[in-house]
Amino acid sequence: MEAVAWLDSVKRGRSARDGRLLERAQRTLMGNLLEPAPGTDFPWSPYRGIAPSPGHYQGVWNWDAAFHARTVARWDPALAREQVRLFLRFQQQTGQLPDVVYANGTTVTRFGKPPIFPWACVRIDEIQADDAFLAAVYPAFKRYEAFWRSERSREGLFFYDSLCRDEARREVEAKYESGWDTSVRWDLGITRLWPVDLNVYMVMVYGALARMAGRLSLEEEAAAWRKSGADLGDLVRQRFWSDRGASFFDVNQDSKRPTYVHSPASFMPLYAGIATAEQARRVADLAADPARFFPGMPTVSYDHPEYASSDYWRGPTWLNAAYFALKGLRRYGHGDLADSMREQLLDGCDREGESIFEYYDSRSGKGAGARSFGWSAAFVIEFILDWDGAEGPGT
Repeated sequence: MEAVAWLDSVKRGRSARDGRLLERAQRTLMGNLLEPAPGTDFPWSPYRGIAPSPGHYQGVWNWDAAFHARTVARWDPALAREQVRLFLRFQQQTGQLPDVVYANGTTVTRFGKPPIFPWACVRIDEIQADDAFLAAVYPAFKRYEAFWRSERSREGLFFYDSLCRDEARREVEAKYESGWDTSVRWDLGITRLWPVDLNVYMVMVYGALARMAGRLSLEEEAAAWRKSGADLGDLVRQRFWSDRGASFFDVNQDSKRPTYVHSPASFMPLYAGIATAEQARRVADLAADPARFFPGMPTVSYDHPEYASSDYWRGPTWLNAAYFALKGLRRYGHGDLADSMREQLLDGCDREGESIFEYYDSRSGKGAGARSFGWSAAFVIEFILDWDGAEGPGT
């Protein structure tokens, strides 16, 4: 659907606030398309790349591209598929996808980003089915899963890492691979942790691969992927839950003990439908607690001693993390709570009328970080248009 016609159709009957946000968000995403100088090409040409924020990030980043693709597919499925093909062009022999492809041609391959591309591809295919596209990307995503299983798993659970040999630098780069670069979650180290959200992302990978295989009539492969996802889901439900903390937590690989750091990652098992109803109820109690997460869904709980309301990943609201958490709460029947938090987040985005920001102060709602930020724009759209949509491991 042509972009203007799409916007007109989705704004119809919505509140003035939501109409403004939808328009601003779509304008942000399309304004972040990188254009080469006359007579030159980007390293990903002829594909069109969407930058996170042209004023701050000159290139195309891994999970940003997946988030962008999943939303842009609503009005331009071809552009969405290009974000996927763009990154698969740079897939390594190991199956790994790079962290970033810069506009100047530099590619960062020592580490990647959370594995969400298969999840995004399923959504693109739901919006506009394309057998040839699925047939092309499915083998690449099989290699991608094999990379995570062979290079980033231990005892059946997944972790973040880097190829860097210097131990201190390796820790830093593994944090970059997580996407939560400076998070309090990693203050005592990351490479010896099993992060709860990463393992849920892998459940989503298996769900997405199962759907792709099913669409391609590869029924035995689809069944195998479903089993892998179910098995990992069982491990997440058992290994990451703490009765003492009444939540899901990252787990130390050596001690097998939880970190007890409350963050939006604690809600990821709800998004994928892994949690029991009782686990979801107890996590919802934390979400409703003004001392923990209500109303801003900060990236570490308000009561953590290292919480800082506007300090990058150490306390602000990031819309991607908030989206997964609130959709998970809604999935388990805690809709009134999720609705209330969503409304306050969208009200805050609307008040910052000059731009859509990279992240937001989780106390004041003030925008921070890069302006015209792509994945924040994508999740503004998803918060408005996909709020009532069902979620499954692959979608």
